Amino acid sequence: MAACDKKKVVFTMGSTGTRKTKLSIDLGSHFPSEIINADKIQVYKVLDLITNKIPESERLGIPHHLLGIIKHPEFDYSPTHFCDHVIPAIEHITQQGHLPITVGGSNTYLEYLVEDPTLDFRSKFDCCFL
Repeated sequence: MAACDKKKVVFTMGSTGTRKTKLSIDLGSHFPSEIINADKIQVYKVLDLITNKIPESERLGIPHHLLGIIKHPEFDYSPTHFCDHVIPAIEHITQQGHLPITVGGSNTYLEYLVEDPTLDFRSKFDCCFL
């Protein structure tokens, strides 16, 4: 598959407090896109306040995925679980003609997603890392 045939995925990465969420919202307001959480703590439903999860009022109507999807805080949400959720989300977003913008600082999840040979992610998607 040629690079021009691949669907695009943007990864907004960085340390805590580097304004990744703001960048993702800014990008999402300029391109038809949807945002996917890649923060290993923000996947938990009951930890909204301590994880600085973006409130609905600040999302500017941009759909967000994988925020607060796990109800039990003691559940060990592994990189495999992340991939089981993120790949269908990316496929759904690209089928809508939108750009998936993945935002979060959990590099373990992102490395597993793009580097695992069985997932073959990079042959299917053109990745841009910010």
